[in-house]
Amino acid sequence: MLHSAAPLRSGALAGALGAVVLWGLAPVATRALVSQLAPLPLLVLRMGLAALVLLPWAMPVFRQLSRRQAARLVAAGLLGMVGYTLPVTAGLQWLPASTAGLLLASEPIWVMLIGWIFLSERLAARAWLGSAVALAGVAVLAGPDALTGAAGLRELAGAGLVLAGTLAFAAYTIVLRPLSGACGALPATAASTVVGAVPFLALAGTVSLPQLAQLPASAWGQLAFLALGSSVAGMVMWNRAVAAAGSARVSLLLYLEPVISVTGAAVLLGEGVTVAMIAAGLLILLGVAVASSGLAGRRVSGTG
Repeated sequence: MLHSAAPLRSGALAGALGAVVLWGLAPVATRALVSQLAPLPLLVLRMGLAALVLLPWAMPVFRQLSRRQAARLVAAGLLGMVGYTLPVTAGLQWLPASTAGLLLASEPIWVMLIGWIFLSERLAARAWLGSAVALAGVAVLAGPDALTGAAGLRELAGAGLVLAGTLAFAAYTIVLRPLSGACGALPATAASTVVGAVPFLALAGTVSLPQLAQLPASAWGQLAFLALGSSVAGMVMWNRAVAAAGSARVSLLLYLEPVISVTGAAVLLGEGVTVAMIAAGLLILLGVAVASSGLAGRRVSGTG
């Protein structure tokens, strides 16, 4: 029994690591793709394809929902798929992928703060200390240099959009939590993805077939990576890993996500890494680690 449990945990951790790699590279692929395809048609294609693949996991949830649960699912879908993906994709038009990856790493802080504001959840002193440190890192990342020049203002707007998306995803995590407990994390995630993809159907007219025909093979690869890799495979591998090894163990791997984003942006996009960026990233990760240290038993979700 002991021999079978160890490979199971090892396989789960490998799956969780694979999910973190996919999520860490998502800002890199998005940054590369938005230079060739506008955010709206990109999201129509990405979310439509992801919802189609996740539909089999979502159907059991749709059959058992009460009216109140259905309203919660709609809210979660709108927050996670529209409120998160739309501003983040738009923001990556003006923001380096490495910076976006570091900003997205602050999500656990927003989850805790939203829970404190709207759910009256109590926060320990170390949660407040960690939140302050992480937010200081966000301030360093957005920094005074972003206010100088037109390019700086565009980057500041991009950072604001990415942070807005991160806030929306934090709210999504809280709203979806009861459904994850009732239906299972993977079915609830799949159902929220399908529901959240529906509004994008109204924007299908933004997709230009002649423009799609002119996209290079690399762009199609990036789109497939975002839809099938980040949004589908990442979620499936992560939820299976959490079920097999527990959220406390696998959630530690999430600290690698911004590292992967920065490394991927430097290697694949040629983005520079500054001392200020490294310092900001370390502050964000340190703050998240301190703030989350008392919440290790909670289920942790990642962004993709």
